[in-house]
Amino acid sequence: MPVVVEFFATWCGNCRRVAPVLDRLAAEFAASVRFVQVNADESPGLVELFGVSSTPTLFVVDGGKQPVTVVGAQPEAVLRGLFELAAGRVEGARSELAWVTADACTLPTAERPTRLAEFDGLFAWLRGLRREEPGWLRLRLDDGEGVEENARDLTAREASCCSFFDFDVHRGDGELVVDVRVPASRVIVLDGLTAQAEAAYAARV
Repeated sequence: MPVVVEFFATWCGNCRRVAPVLDRLAAEFAASVRFVQVNADESPGLVELFGVSSTPTLFVVDGGKQPVTVVGAQPEAVLRGLFELAAGRVEGARSELAWVTADACTLPTAERPTRLAEFDGLFAWLRGLRREEPGWLRLRLDDGEGVEENARDLTAREASCCSFFDFDVHRGDGELVVDVRVPASRVIVLDGLTAQAEAAYAARV
């Protein structure tokens, strides 16, 4: 029986968005397609084996081959196409799915803790930073035009994607303060964000 595999994470907002659709499709195609979910955090060996870097990542496995892969919170029509391809109901599904843009949560690591380029843009305004606790990083930013709006938008999107991040954006004495907190299990991710911020700050001063 062909298999549709989903790599997901419990903290991944996009995974939660597609979960009800995938449950319906799994039930609808149960007679011809097996649906398997893999928790990326609990299965690092499989993440490495299949080269998964974002969640959700879904692909078809049929006869030892992977004819198509989709990444991100895709529309129901795209996810249905994946199951239909697995079930052998459609021809050319691979080309129809290939163009779809990705809306995915990058698996956070010390090397890539967040949206690197976007946070680098925010760090261009760094006035200072301090690791208050192992799970708490405080960023102090210049209170320039558009900085607060950018900070709130970026942290909201990051928290929506990776729910273990807790961001608090508020004003201090003539500066903007961004507090970043993570649970103990995610301190290594905050280590990576701290290193990125420190490098940006050193380059600035």
